[in-house]
Amino acid sequence: MAAKLFGIMMINVQSIELSIVNLRTLRQIERVRSDVSLGEDIYDQHTIDYDSVEQATQALTGFIQIMHDYGVHDYHLWGSWSLSTANNADYIQDQLFVRTGLKIDWLSSSQETYLRSAAVAVHFPKFKQIIADPTYLLGINSGSVGISHYDQGAFAFSRSLRLGPVRIAEVLEDLQSSVPNYVEVLDDYISSQIADFGRFLPATRQQPSNVVMLGVAPFSNLFRQQQSKVGVEELSKADFKALYDDIINASDQYLMDKYEVDESDVRLIIPELLLINELLQLTNAETIWLGNVTALDGLIIQEAVKLGYKKYNFNDQIVTAAKNLADRYNVEPKHRDLVTKFSMHLFDQLKPLHHLGKRDRLLLQVASIVHDVGSYIDPHQHYMHSDYILRATELTGLTNDEKQTIATIARYHSAQTPSKDIKHFEHMSLEQRLVVSKLSAILRLADALDDGRQQKISKISVSIKNPQVIITCYAHDDLFLENWVFSQKAEFFKEVFGLTPVIKRRGVR
Repeated sequence: MAAKLFGIMMINVQSIELSIVNLRTLRQIERVRSDVSLGEDIYDQHTIDYDSVEQATQALTGFIQIMHDYGVHDYHLWGSWSLSTANNADYIQDQLFVRTGLKIDWLSSSQETYLRSAAVAVHFPKFKQIIADPTYLLGINSGSVGISHYDQGAFAFSRSLRLGPVRIAEVLEDLQSSVPNYVEVLDDYISSQIADFGRFLPATRQQPSNVVMLGVAPFSNLFRQQQSKVGVEELSKADFKALYDDIINASDQYLMDKYEVDESDVRLIIPELLLINELLQLTNAETIWLGNVTALDGLIIQEAVKLGYKKYNFNDQIVTAAKNLADRYNVEPKHRDLVTKFSMHLFDQLKPLHHLGKRDRLLLQVASIVHDVGSYIDPHQHYMHSDYILRATELTGLTNDEKQTIATIARYHSAQTPSKDIKHFEHMSLEQRLVVSKLSAILRLADALDDGRQQKISKISVSIKNPQVIITCYAHDDLFLENWVFSQKAEFFKEVFGLTPVIKRRGVR
């Protein structure tokens, strides 16, 4: 089988990276890093340094040449979520596009957490073994922490927190020279930031847990430098405490001499160490592993899956996270599951009409699960409440555009339709409008089939007979209410697809 080489570039706050990989085997051919700091003041000034754009341009131009030397013609450029939050992110994106021809696609914070989880699952040999017990995956980058929880061999939940060593160092930089007990103040600040976060962790956090830490380069380098003779990648609580006690009050010179810390990294060591210490206490960590995979490694796996790499499928994490969100807002599970079942069946049987792909199917599945979250606020016009809840909430593994798509589908699953609410709809691209319209039309039908929340219909079958789409419902009771609601919601389906949906009831014992 011929190699399928692909180039993935990632712009982070402190560096730009390139990986050239054979997607058929996941073998990395080349990996290059350029230490360009676009976000040196991003957490304090909330802007990307314009002067660094020229350095980024040179680095990316060099990456393109490397890919051409390898004969790589398929490549993509991603940007970290932290950079995307800068006030001038759009301008920097445009400047780099004009200079290099590369368009940055920004990752969301939940995507980064999801991608790191995927990379660990593929590259960490003990992963399947350790997640039989409570396990936390802590992805720490410059400005945020992504926490994923696993237990009994399965993914449970993930969340992110806007707290990372560079962000902490920048925000509290002025304090270092003005307070005598800087470390204590720093620790109090970090503790205050994550205290509320603990409420979202499961009750099992009281049990001893495994922790896999990713992205903690200065700290992991400290530990590996000390353990390099035996190649240990695993820490116990005692290992961490010994390192913590040695470093916490150490001078900059001591860190540079004993641990060979780069001068540029010294200011990050203490914030990072305090942050890790708080997180390990929060998760009741017993055993700690240090991993060196990043979101870039997850992007490689994502591209391989698109090509047909089926050894790992991480969509179950996206679905589980959606169910967690629905549970948080007390969505009625029987109605949710039946509507999701009908939506998936309709999507699969209506492929000749909608011509949508697997990713669109996943978006419909997520939308079906979470479309009623707005009822938690008020059942009246709950679809509008669902819309803004979903826009403001993390949805694991989804891009920001996909999150907006799901929020809009939820908005239009009930009374409103895009054609009657064009002001809310017109900001989308034509392609996105069509996807939203098609998926909304399908979800409206599925939702109507259980409008009474009594699960009268056990299953459906679908046939396309122009000018109608006939939905045969196997039901144990009359469908007077469902027929009435269905006829109203079917109007938008007819508007989108040009065919009229009709219900035929078939009785079941």
